[in-house]
Amino acid sequence: MKKILLIALAFTLILSIAGCGNGTEKDNGADNETPMATGTGVDGRIIEIVDNGHITIRNEEDTSIYYKIDISGGLKFGNGVNSNLNPDNVITADVEITDSESLPKEAVLISITGNKAPDYRVIDAKQAKEMIDAGDVLIIDVRTRVEYEEGYIPDAYNVPLDQIDKGISNVTSNKDDTILVYCRSGNRSKVAARILTEMGYTNVYDFGGIVDWPYEVIVP
Repeated sequence: MKKILLIALAFTLILSIAGCGNGTEKDNGADNETPMATGTGVDGRIIEIVDNGHITIRNEEDTSIYYKIDISGGLKFGNGVNSNLNPDNVITADVEITDSESLPKEAVLISITGNKAPDYRVIDAKQAKEMIDAGDVLIIDVRTRVEYEEGYIPDAYNVPLDQIDKGISNVTSNKDDTILVYCRSGNRSKVAARILTEMGYTNVYDFGGIVDWPYEVIVP
């Protein structure tokens, strides 16, 4: 009888060990599953919308960073986010980066989490020249005085960025005047444009840097 009990206990122990082994294999299988793709948060000003194919945005803080976001899978918006996308809108989005080495960086849209109407317009040199030729605009050069004296766009007023909040009143106090802002490469001009709109100026245009200006420059 004792022999039969010992055999039964040994058999039960073997089954128990086998069961533990099976459980371990299942756990390992779960660990080897491919992790879910996670999104990367990006933000910037919309500079191009191509039908339902893609949108291109430029980072507001570092204008050398661009993202080309694939929206062919459809536009998806977070709760309460404005669904009207227009050029110059500032957006934030969750995306899956597909090529971080390209310029612009390529990504696929997961969801747009923020969408704000522009506080100022971004234009290129050609558009700025057309507006200047049409007349009734103010051109503001926000570079330093030293940079300005090395060469400036005709009729441009020099109001350095660090003086823009007080210096603009020496040029105009009419908040509805059309103001075109530029700097050397486009970084300071966007900061100045934002400051002017926060001060209540309603028609502000950032046309980037003089390095991209192919037209006449006055060299004193």
